[in-house]
This record gives sequence, C-alpha cells and structure tokens, in this order.
Amino acid sequence: MRPRGCLASVVVLAVAAVAVGGAIGAASRALATPDRPEPPATSPADGARAQQKLFDLARRGRPATTVTLTEAEVNALLARHLVEARGVRLGAPSARLIGDDRVQLTAHVPLQQLLDDAGVPALGGVLTPGWRARPVWLRVGAHVRVDERAARQLRLDVEDFAVGRQRLPAAALRLLLDPAAVGLLRWSLPRDVDSVGVEPGRVVIRTAS
Repeated sequence: MRPRGCLASVVVLAVAAVAVGGAIGAASRALATPDRPEPPATSPADGARAQQKLFDLARRGRPATTVTLTEAEVNALLARHLVEARGVRLGAPSARLIGDDRVQLTAHVPLQQLLDDAGVPALGGVLTPGWRARPVWLRVGAHVRVDERAARQLRLDVEDFAVGRQRLPAAALRLLLDPAAVGLLRWSLPRDVDSVGVEPGRVVIRTAS
C-alpha cells in the first residue's frame, strides 16, 4: 500500500473512532439524570384553587383584574389536570417559574416511549425490559408570550432543550415527542386576557376591562 493510502486509512479510522466515541458519549449523557431542583410540594387544594382562578378569568363581563398563580398552583395544575386532560404521557411533570417571562419544564418518559415517538422503535428490540423502561429526563427552557393573532394563544417558545444531560437543538423537541406533548406549548386564551407574565415563583395574568 502506498504511503498516501496508508495515511488516508489512518485518517478514516480516526474519524470513525471519534464518531463512535461521540455517539457513545452523547447516549451516556442522554441517559444520565440531570441536576434539577426539587419541585415545590403541591396538594389537591393547590390544583383546585388554580382551576377556580382560571374559571373566574374566563367569565365574561368582569372588570379589569390581575390574577396570580403561585409556582405550587401551576405545578399542581400541570400534574393533576393539564397533562391528564390532554392525554400526554409524561412522568413527574414540573415547572420552574424563573422570571423575565421564562419557564423551565422537566418531565421523564420511558426510553422505549422516546424511541417510539422518535420513529425508531426497533432500537428497543436490542434492549432488555429494564432498559426499555428506564426513565429518560427531558428539560425544556421556554419564553412565554401571548400570540396576538385572531386565535389568541399563550405560546411557549422553546429556547433550549435537553435529554438527560445532553443538550439538543430546540427543533429536536418536535422530532422526539408526540404531538400531544408538543401541544403543551400552546394554550388558548380567553378574549379578555390582556397579558401573561412570568415572575420568579409566580405567573401574573392581567385582563382588560
């Protein structure tokens, strides 16, 4: 073999080794449990209180008002009502209200479910049942805004996305999750809601008169 051919072979093997090593490293990070703060303790009363506040907001003919949802109320609403109502298959969903209209959402799904939603269910066939059931953590950082178009919606614009400890492009979220889970990023708003803001530890909703 010519020296140039030998050199080319070495380069190809080196690139392949780096690619394989990178893939193994990425998979290891994706399956790792990320550092995350404990969500606030919630109770059924928190969820009921949040539901009542939102019900009052939807009533027509009310004067301008401001409604505040605490982080505990938001988490109770998310875990006990919103996820279940939309048929979303997420484990331990929680939200951190960071402020500056930003939130961080976390939840986990079984590895097999993630493979199914990503369109590669056959990969689960080479795994043991324990590995297929292994929880994989998802983290979404998003900016909250009111979409002012005709069908007014509260939208969560994804700014960062991670599976385990592996950061991914924000667009990957729509490829890895089913439509019901992605639908949690959009919510219809009553016509009278003027603004929705996120402050540290609370959501502030203001209505127009």
